[in-house]
Amino acid sequence: MKDVFPRPVGEWLELDREVKYSNPWIELRHSNVAFPNGGKGIYGKVHFKNLAIGILALTAKEEIYLVGQERFPFEGAYSWEIIEGGGPLDEDPLESAKRELKEETGLVAEKWTLIQEMHLSNSVSDEKSMVYLATDLEQFEAEPEESEKLQVKKIPFAEALQMVLNGDIKDSISVAAILRYELLKRGL
Repeated sequence: MKDVFPRPVGEWLELDREVKYSNPWIELRHSNVAFPNGGKGIYGKVHFKNLAIGILALTAKEEIYLVGQERFPFEGAYSWEIIEGGGPLDEDPLESAKRELKEETGLVAEKWTLIQEMHLSNSVSDEKSMVYLATDLEQFEAEPEESEKLQVKKIPFAEALQMVLNGDIKDSISVAAILRYELLKRGL
């Protein structure tokens, strides 16, 4: 369905839109808008074509799996993260989570719990994330994508929490998932 302009967006009014760039994962949109206060201006938005998926894989001994990899957007900085990936917007997010867990670690989980939904950078993008807790794990062979060079490690949850508190884990989905699980453990 094609959008018709002008188009109300809450109290905003999108006067027109131009796609400046598009690839299989994102689309960069430039819009002329009328602000809720009546003024006019421009707005740039990154539209994400996939849902961001996060998986906190937890063993019965309170250990979690972290994945390490270089991240191109941050000049190749190395990042330790929970298991993450993307899923098509029209696919069940849980099925995407199961696929990502198996691809990156070779793990299959018996029990899944949705623990967090997030908007990752809502001032400039429409990227949404679903974060799952995966438990009752069984190990199989990992099947990473050809673009991934991953290092997987299993560490005590308390150590991962300390990595967040020390600023060693910076990835937003990972930070949110680890802090959320800590609060759930405390009954908050």
